[in-house]
Amino acid sequence: MDIDAFIDEIKKATSISILTGAGISTASGIPDFRGDDGFWKTNKPIYFKEFIHSEKKRIESWKNNIALTKKLSEITFNTGHTLVNKILSLYKDNILITQNIDGLHQKAGTKTEKIIEIHGTALRANCLVCKKIFGLQRFHTAIKFNKPLPDCDACNGLVKVATISFGQSMDPVKMQKAVHAVSQTDLLIVLGSSLVVQPVAGLPRIALENGKRLVICNKEPTPFDIHANLVMNGNIEDLANKILLSHVLD
Repeated sequence: MDIDAFIDEIKKATSISILTGAGISTASGIPDFRGDDGFWKTNKPIYFKEFIHSEKKRIESWKNNIALTKKLSEITFNTGHTLVNKILSLYKDNILITQNIDGLHQKAGTKTEKIIEIHGTALRANCLVCKKIFGLQRFHTAIKFNKPLPDCDACNGLVKVATISFGQSMDPVKMQKAVHAVSQTDLLIVLGSSLVVQPVAGLPRIALENGKRLVICNKEPTPFDIHANLVMNGNIEDLANKILLSHVLD
């Protein structure tokens, strides 16, 4: 990995967007959701239409969330998340766009207002009608004691974990914010994303079309490597450890 070139890209910029994917959380013990040992291998994903139309599927969805949040409670952030937090702190307009639903960036100290959780979060729920936000406990308790799942106490709508399910539309406000961020900041740094899941995979193209620089650090090649100003194929934690130990961003 060309650490000096990575640092040079950061120092040339006056504003930075960072896009993180599953690859930044693997060192914390979260396998890629779609990988050979990923979450969906042992927990079948529930499609959005299934959730809407089937109480059985809603119960199954909440059981998946119980398993996932138990896993998340047992792990913590790694130096990759710490590096992101460090870069975000350099300039006031820096912003993080994450595909991850694990909340590890917040555990690392990144402020909520600096994060666009483009695929939502597994750590909250919301009403699908009025958008009221809920904690998870009342729904987990209903599942554990075989009670009816509560509806929204404001409008009686269905309440779902605040993640984007298969077949569910993305939040247009979050996508608009992400597009604005990558088109306005000087540099887009991609950390741990394969850049194949749409529409987020289109963000590097938007950055390039607006004359912005692109840096990609991912274990495997991505479709945008040929267009990037710098590509580093390797372990994100190795990159983070070297940079943080050097104190060049302090």
